[in-house]
Amino acid sequence: MRVFANSVQQDESDIALWREMLAGNVASFELLIDVTYDLLFQYGNKFCHDRELIKDCIQDVFLEIWEKKESLNHNIPPKAYLLASLRRRLHRMIQKNRMLFLDHLLPDEGFDIAFNAEHQFIQTEYDQQIASRITHMLNGLPKRQKEAIYLKFFQDMDRDEIAAIMEIHPQSVSNLLQTAFKFLKTQWRSIVSLFLLLRFIA
Repeated sequence: MRVFANSVQQDESDIALWREMLAGNVASFELLIDVTYDLLFQYGNKFCHDRELIKDCIQDVFLEIWEKKESLNHNIPPKAYLLASLRRRLHRMIQKNRMLFLDHLLPDEGFDIAFNAEHQFIQTEYDQQIASRITHMLNGLPKRQKEAIYLKFFQDMDRDEIAAIMEIHPQSVSNLLQTAFKFLKTQWRSIVSLFLLLRFIA
């Protein structure tokens, strides 16, 4: 319950910051950049590993919202809007200059999910092995299912926000998640077996 309450409070804080920015408050605009930049960069890195391209696209997104601030909806979730804007811009730039960024694209225009040192539970060797297996399992999903999983469980987005970001119908989000869950359920037994084995050995 406390986690849910914190999430609601954060959403309300984000909306308040968004509205202040749309009203022309420069300090709020700068704070919006500060609190969302890392999220945007991590998300962009799921599609392409060209850091400069991602940074340029993020900059363009923020410049665009500042220029369009008088016409933007005051009630939309800002993080979802920013992620959707970055996603569209990245895809547009990649398609327009595909050969230029070819070395930095993921195979088959994939979507990369990986656990790293930022995840607090990865503290020991067997935790790293479990994380590696889970990452492998998640990356076995089709790219759209991986993206839906990432937005839902890594970024705590709701169905409508995910739909807006991925530019699909909310029901399609539910379908993607349900299909992913079916696959993950079939793979989970091997992960649990490995986890128990490593705990026993340790």
